[in-house]
Amino acid sequence: MSTLIVKEFINYKDFTLGMDQPPKDGNPVDYLKQRVYYNYNSKGFRDDEWPNDLSDAVWCIGDSFTSGVAQPQNETWPAKLKLEHGVKIINLGEDGCSNDTICLRALEVFEKYKPKNIVIMWSYLHRRRENGKNVHHSKESFGLEKDLENFHKNYNAANNLPTNVINLIVPTSESKHLKLEKILDYQILDYARDDYHFGTKTCSNIANQLQMHILTKSSK
Repeated sequence: MSTLIVKEFINYKDFTLGMDQPPKDGNPVDYLKQRVYYNYNSKGFRDDEWPNDLSDAVWCIGDSFTSGVAQPQNETWPAKLKLEHGVKIINLGEDGCSNDTICLRALEVFEKYKPKNIVIMWSYLHRRRENGKNVHHSKESFGLEKDLENFHKNYNAANNLPTNVINLIVPTSESKHLKLEKILDYQILDYARDDYHFGTKTCSNIANQLQMHILTKSSK
């Protein structure tokens, strides 16, 4: 089963999305003032249709912080890479994605397309891939030790690919237990309309950090 197709979201187009909900303590009127349209392509990702030439594309893999829940499509961090830095991107963000799926997706992307750059924004440690589906378990389901073990298994597999893999991780309390040199730091400067996912300033900050690490055709 290919991880490069998300059947549930093939050609999905609407102003609503399950994970995009008003903040519990926020003003619902302010939330509704910020209209967000969800436009998914024929492969089930919130992105344009893939171009025929993918040779210099930067593949961005992650969860809802990558697909850009609660924010306009042109304000996601992959879109900022494209619009502000001229980088050809493929957004493979999937809402609720587990690190198991993120890793499999990175491996499949490399096997099929041999990209020069893969950007991974790792997800919550307690999510798992089970029977081909992403499952959001509680933090207590496996325990921190097992969650860390599972994360490192996926992280090591992806970072052993013979290409430039750039790593980030979503803002989670468990990330402080990860002692990894290859995790790129970024600042959270604002939030999207749900007061949870990244806002436009944060996404620009992430794109600014990433563009310094992306290898171009002229890079050695």
